[in-house]
Amino acid sequence: MIINLKKEYKEAFCEVNEIIQLMPDELINKIPSQFRKMIEEEREKTYNPNIQEPLEKQKLKNETIIILGLIYRDFLCSPEERKQLQEKDAIELQEVQQKLEEETRQKYNIDNILKKNEKELQIKQENQVAIVEYKESILKRIINKIKAFFRK
Repeated sequence: MIINLKKEYKEAFCEVNEIIQLMPDELINKIPSQFRKMIEEEREKTYNPNIQEPLEKQKLKNETIIILGLIYRDFLCSPEERKQLQEKDAIELQEVQQKLEEETRQKYNIDNILKKNEKELQIKQENQVAIVEYKESILKRIINKIKAFFRK
């Protein structure tokens, strides 16, 4: 299975692979062999994470923590705990989606866009006010001088 992954994920797979090697056999056997094989194949071969116990004190990549969480949820925990974790994930996902929708709604709210455009147009119009000098044509000036001559 060849997947084009970013370097961060390949390094995270390397860290996950190291952690799996530290697990007892009874936990390793709960993780499907195809999944373990995929992690082994897709890991960064040149990256050396140097993972040691206890894991709580290790500086793991965020991607590694996420993958370990998924492994725990999908393969290692009890069915009841899995159901609770899936419900929690669904709620968190829904909250994130609602937040993104609200941000999008505010960003692209037609009233806000129109108000912003009106303000920008008003500012442009204020900045475009210019003094226009009125010049009479030559013919008009000659006629005005003749009229002024006869008025005297």
